[in-house]
Amino acid sequence: MGLHQVWIRTLDDGLVRADQVVEVLAHQTTAFAGKPSRWLLDVVTVASQGAGTAGHWNLGASHRTLVQTDDEPRGATHRLVELLWELDTDDAAGIVTVRRTAGGRSGAVEVGFAPFPPRAA
Repeated sequence: MGLHQVWIRTLDDGLVRADQVVEVLAHQTTAFAGKPSRWLLDVVTVASQGAGTAGHWNLGASHRTLVQTDDEPRGATHRLVELLWELDTDDAAGIVTVRRTAGGRSGAVEVGFAPFPPRAA
């Protein structure tokens, strides 16, 4: 069993393999230059990433944003982790999606799963 066949779609339409996720978190960005703050639902992966200049290089955790909302996405971290747990116990294969609920509250988030189609024999 494991999540090596489950992928999580990111906000930029990328994919992160679910067995590489070590943390799920919601956090608020800082408002700046006339732009309001936003809430981000992120996954953190085991891989580090670096940034900086030749004289100063920083390494940090790799955060991948799944969805951005105006208000706090209450309960979204729990729902995502619960789904990953269910998929792990079912030995599933497919893609997890996280999106803002259409027509819902500005912080409402929907977590879903689309299994891969069966292979032809």
